[in-house]
Amino acid sequence: MDRPTIFLSSTIYDFRDLRSAIKDHLERNGCRVLASEFNDFTKPLDKHSYEACLATIEQADFFLLLIGTRVGGWYDEAKRVSITQQEYRTAYALATVGRLRLLSFVRAEVWNHRQSAKELDKHLMGLTEIDDALREKITRYPTTFASDVEFIVSFIDEVSKNKETADAVRGKGAMPVANWLHSFTGFGDIRDVVDPLILRGLSVKDAAGRRALQNQLLLLLRDVLPLINGKPLVPSPTIQRLAREINLKSADIGGSATITSKNWNTLMVLMIHATRSNIPEFPFASYLGSDLLLEYDFRLGVFRQTKTYDLLTELVDQLRKLEQAKVGAEFASLAKYGANRGRDKSITAPVHLIAAHLHLLFRWADVAKALALALDGKQFDAGNRMPLTPFPDDEAKIAEEQVSLDQVRQFVGLDADARSAQNTEPSK
Repeated sequence: MDRPTIFLSSTIYDFRDLRSAIKDHLERNGCRVLASEFNDFTKPLDKHSYEACLATIEQADFFLLLIGTRVGGWYDEAKRVSITQQEYRTAYALATVGRLRLLSFVRAEVWNHRQSAKELDKHLMGLTEIDDALREKITRYPTTFASDVEFIVSFIDEVSKNKETADAVRGKGAMPVANWLHSFTGFGDIRDVVDPLILRGLSVKDAAGRRALQNQLLLLLRDVLPLINGKPLVPSPTIQRLAREINLKSADIGGSATITSKNWNTLMVLMIHATRSNIPEFPFASYLGSDLLLEYDFRLGVFRQTKTYDLLTELVDQLRKLEQAKVGAEFASLAKYGANRGRDKSITAPVHLIAAHLHLLFRWADVAKALALALDGKQFDAGNRMPLTPFPDDEAKIAEEQVSLDQVRQFVGLDADARSAQNTEPSK
């Protein structure tokens, strides 16, 4: 899995905690973060720290810029270029040729202060009694909010590329790239922008966990599928055809049913495969108790269940039903009736035994189908399921009386969003 590399650029003193939070969040999700104040940042002894930082930017896939209230160290004090500004200019040059992508953020209060400063400057320009020297002195006057308002405003203008955009609209030059400037008040605002753009894949941990789950499903599917004429087949069509031809009646419970020799042989072969499948549910139930199959909803700030989570829930349910069906379907108790055949080689056996074994086959086929669909990322819905009962004349009535999961959720007062979120708060 590729590890996106992010260069973190800002003044360090006023962004120390935020830089640490961003670095920790991205690295937990499999990224490599280049932040100069940390020990894992390469610090060559034969270069000045500024030059080392500028050279390191070339290693990055993303350049993440934070603008606050401080100027930081000067890279070229005579020309009023800070080291953070020079890092941005180096990154922008790489962005224009597609070498990296820029993500720029400015504190909301700084953005608002910039707007106020611009309004003040516009107002001063209209006052004829104030000369240029006094006007400049007023606009540059340091405040407790920012040490150099003029520089901060100028830097924001450079990043937002308003002048270049206006020139391009008038046909004077090309449109600038990467001029988005995101306003933020805290870490959550930055995460909401960064995660969809940078964390498009899974973290190394999650990717490995999901691959392990997929391999387990593949191994189980191998054990569940019967090998017919040298090919593995999902048994559902054969079992459905068999049930239709046997055609048990619920009114005949307590009596016997006659099965043709061909259908009897098919029933015996399928039962051998079904009873051989021994699939424990606990490994899959443990996945449902982890955060592996959850995804973060940036709009609501909660974790939601993925489609894979729902598919795995269905699989665990089918595994439980399969084990329950095995309890009432002892293979030997039915197989012994095959020794007594009629003149046409048909077999007569108790209806309740045939029904129990058909029910087991239905649940076995559902497990095989749920596995196959889970691996293919498709939903295991009502159209994919085997019948609920081996008695076709009772199927509609049983289906009508069965309570759905949505009805249960409504009964206990959970709507769809509450179910998906599970009232789980995101990690901070």
